Amino acid sequence: MNIKKTFLSLTSKTYPYGFENELVGFLPKSHTQDEHGNYFYKIGNSRTVFTSHLDTACKDQVDVRHVVSGNIIRTDGKSILGADDKAGVTILTWMMKNKIPGLYYFFIGEECGCIGSSAAAKSGDFKDYDRIISFDRRATTSIITHQSWSRCCSDEFADAFCQELNKSGLSYVKDDGGVYTDSAEFVDIIPECTNVS
Repeated sequence: MNIKKTFLSLTSKTYPYGFENELVGFLPKSHTQDEHGNYFYKIGNSRTVFTSHLDTACKDQVDVRHVVSGNIIRTDGKSILGADDKAGVTILTWMMKNKIPGLYYFFIGEECGCIGSSAAAKSGDFKDYDRIISFDRRATTSIITHQSWSRCCSDEFADAFCQELNKSGLSYVKDDGGVYTDSAEFVDIIPECTNVS
């Protein structure tokens, strides 16, 4: 899998809430759609849920013109690239291709108030999971311990997660400055809920 090519394809247009179904071609063919419109795929029997969201923070669907300068990808200024989660979708796509065990969830309507994850959290389908990890955070070093000013995962979990990731030469640290993403909808159901940059 070519990560850069996948990301550029995923960001070739914006996908406001209601247009997420146009991205199903990037998901495994045997993915499933839940009753709320979210998409998921399961590998093995892991007690971990990995998430990203499919929608973009915009009202209109427009084509995106990329400007690539070295390792930096941005737009020509006429559309957004950020306020989006296609980096998270790219990561989950890579993990699925490499058969990392877990339940992979692609939520709809995150930018409109976590519509898909809020509905899924009420379903009762997640009580057997120990951790939910969203990939929807700016920068490259955060393991979020607090979202919307309340705790979402323990320091022990965040420290252990940082330690594992840093074995690969990364520089993750726990961060209590999270805002809000899909994993926060599960804090009353799943013991450890975080967001990773």
